[in-house]
Amino acid sequence: MHPHYAAIFGIENLELNQHYRPKNTDPTLAVSQSTPAESLALSKQLLSDIRLSAPSLTINHVLKGPDIQLTDDKLTLPTSQLSASDKRALWALMSTHLDKF
Repeated sequence: MHPHYAAIFGIENLELNQHYRPKNTDPTLAVSQSTPAESLALSKQLLSDIRLSAPSLTINHVLKGPDIQLTDDKLTLPTSQLSASDKRALWALMSTHLDKF
């Protein structure tokens, strides 16, 4: 169910307890997590748009990674130049984090 409909109907979003979540067994991801993250320089316009659209999210570090992730104050992006599909994925990710607030 879409988070907006869940909010309208008062349905709580349930997540699996960390104990029951499947463990990541992909060896390529395990290697990328052990290597130090590379900082990524975004354009000032994109960074200001991200901060303006989601003021409740604190993004202090933008890192280069295989996919788009938002953990704590770190935003991980594949490249500094995002394609249209990457931008859609970023806004969808940010909206799911905003719905949790």
